[in-house]
Amino acid sequence: MASVSDSRFEFRGDLSKTPLPEVLQTVHHYRVPGVLVVRRGDAEKKIYLWNGDVIFATSSDREESLGNVLLRAGVLTQEQFDESVKRLVEARAAEETRRHGAVLVDMGLLTQEALTESVMRQVRDILYSVFNWEEGSVSFAVGHFRTDEIIQLEIPTRQAIVAGVKAVRDARRLVALLGPSWTVFDPCYNASEIGDLALDAAEIRLLHHVDGTKTLRELVGFGPADAGHNAKLLYAFFVLRLISRRDVTSRTSVKKIQWSTSGGGYAPPT
Repeated sequence: MASVSDSRFEFRGDLSKTPLPEVLQTVHHYRVPGVLVVRRGDAEKKIYLWNGDVIFATSSDREESLGNVLLRAGVLTQEQFDESVKRLVEARAAEETRRHGAVLVDMGLLTQEALTESVMRQVRDILYSVFNWEEGSVSFAVGHFRTDEIIQLEIPTRQAIVAGVKAVRDARRLVALLGPSWTVFDPCYNASEIGDLALDAAEIRLLHHVDGTKTLRELVGFGPADAGHNAKLLYAFFVLRLISRRDVTSRTSVKKIQWSTSGGGYAPPT
């Protein structure tokens, strides 16, 4: 179980027991600035939060560095990438504080606008990639981190939770956390609580279908896409405490939802 201490605000958890969306919701509940550190094997990713927003994310994986992202996207040639790295190393050897993006702008390979868009896309990709981690350690430390970054996101944490959950490739683990197919959910939100979530009209309609009478099996058929996607949305609503689960442990002659092995989609019981 994840643990939180009010006195010094320490948060530590295990992603195999507490998925990242639930960790982020807990951190957001306390509304303190800090950095969330997630580790799996040799990989380490950090998510920086400030004023209730996700403002930055970093990764120890060199494949997720800005230069490598632009190289794979074809924005940079191998020769341009190598030259930019050379200049970056030289700048740091001279004890100059330079970032790779600034070097690319100086070389005329990126405009400032293109750099900003590239960094924001890179940070979002790093952030949402962690939602697919089903194991690993997670910790949160209070403090003012990364506020010196020139390029920052301002994604409300609750909005990041919805977007991250929607980006999860396999819905099976998340739907298992919702309960069996006969689980019934009650609405428990005010209209003012969904304004920062950036939900589209179809997603709001799915939320409105949660009325205390429909089962999970029924609800996944009302959403804006396939049942796997709809189940992910319901999980996001559940994590954000917009809906609550009734304690129903069994029901006669009702079969569990079955999830196909390809893409986490829904398959009717046989």
